[in-house]
Amino acid sequence: MTVRFGNITFSDWASLEYEDGFTDTFIFHIDALNGLPPFGYRPLLQRMTARLNNKRRGASLWIQVDAPGEWYLMELKRSLSRGFKVPHVVTAAGQIPEWAAFSRRPDEWHSKCTEPPAIKAKLDIVSMNELKCLRVLARIKEGQISEIASLADLDETAVTNAISALREKKLLLPAPDKEDAKIQAPYWKLSRQGLSYTMRRWNAPPRVDFTNRREGGDPNDIRTPHRHVSRMWPAWLRSAYPKAEIWMGWSEVRIPGISVRPDGLAWGRIQGFETLFWLEVGDNHKGNNEIEVDTRTRLEQALAFCRRTGVRLVYAQLSPNWVKRAAQWGITNLPNDAGVIMGHENIFGKLPMIEWGKITKQNI
Repeated sequence: MTVRFGNITFSDWASLEYEDGFTDTFIFHIDALNGLPPFGYRPLLQRMTARLNNKRRGASLWIQVDAPGEWYLMELKRSLSRGFKVPHVVTAAGQIPEWAAFSRRPDEWHSKCTEPPAIKAKLDIVSMNELKCLRVLARIKEGQISEIASLADLDETAVTNAISALREKKLLLPAPDKEDAKIQAPYWKLSRQGLSYTMRRWNAPPRVDFTNRREGGDPNDIRTPHRHVSRMWPAWLRSAYPKAEIWMGWSEVRIPGISVRPDGLAWGRIQGFETLFWLEVGDNHKGNNEIEVDTRTRLEQALAFCRRTGVRLVYAQLSPNWVKRAAQWGITNLPNDAGVIMGHENIFGKLPMIEWGKITKQNI
């Protein structure tokens, strides 16, 4: 049941009963497979709860997360640990929060609070495949069919069909050609109506900034081979490891608390372990010493990032052979909960076997 408070909507509302009374709790639901990494929600939720706090004193926020595995939920909790004007709690979907789990003591009343007005459910104007494509494009701004398919976990035929339907609904349109682009191919982007619709499906209210959803990196690099490989990373993994579960993947991800940004990051399960797949592409514009130092820094921070939630790490370098040789000097004392794989950026879908605690290379 979606509820409205002013011009802000929440997924639901509850008056939770605890020992000293009832809470006035607004619910925000997050689906981990909705196209966004867990790091981008904090500014949006801070702005929403600031408005809520001004108009409904004593309210609290309950963020429900529907996710396979545990990493997404734990990382979301970390990113939302402070900076909120109302008490808040993060739980898995279907789990009732304990009173002590809130960030601070929620206000309680002797009887149930007045329920905010519910919004009548509307019929969806798009299919699930169409919605997946909209969400991908709302994050990456514009993309090819193959890139959208990779990030949405769809085949290219499904994306082609979705694009046709979305064009008829005026939610999507061709991106303008760019004469200086390194990749000359059809790209697609959302119309203003399509972007507005997608924001509402993420529960982002009108006129509340949600720029943290966007792909990192320079927008001028979108139509380059480097960015294309970054966006193809989830599909690359699914092709190379068909028995693995690749739940979600994102290109150019900004990660709070570390100074480096992976070209691609995917999340899933392989060999029975929940794992993050960290991608670095190219580096052939650098010298050997710089590649070694950068690789050491990236790997150290990637390991620290995974250790804070207990997931395993697969660190991948897709580059020419001489770059991989230089990068290898920056990889020492690899722990048994991490593996390094090295392939070539021009050979799609091929990667060596993952061996924990070791570096494995693709034979070319």
